Amino acid sequence: MSSLVQWIGYIVTVIGFLGILGALWKKLKKIAEGQQCQLRSDITEIYYKHCDDQPPVLREYERKNLDSLVEAYKALDGNNYIDDLYNLMRHWKVNK
Repeated sequence: MSSLVQWIGYIVTVIGFLGILGALWKKLKKIAEGQQCQLRSDITEIYYKHCDDQPPVLREYERKNLDSLVEAYKALDGNNYIDDLYNLMRHWKVNK
């Protein structure tokens, strides 16, 4: 009988642990979604800051920052919207 009680205790403990892991996973997913949104906003801001210039020109630090932002965005499984903007901006002139 005590063996059965122990097994039930183990099972309840494991179920509780899995519940905690599930809650943490949901929080981490929300944090990643928020970070992805912020990265998308930053990339879009760089685009609109320069897109009307003829020809569009980025400063060297902006280009490096853009590359890092896009890399982080892709690591978070970002969508093709940023791919389209980045493909345009990759061909913009860079001033030092």
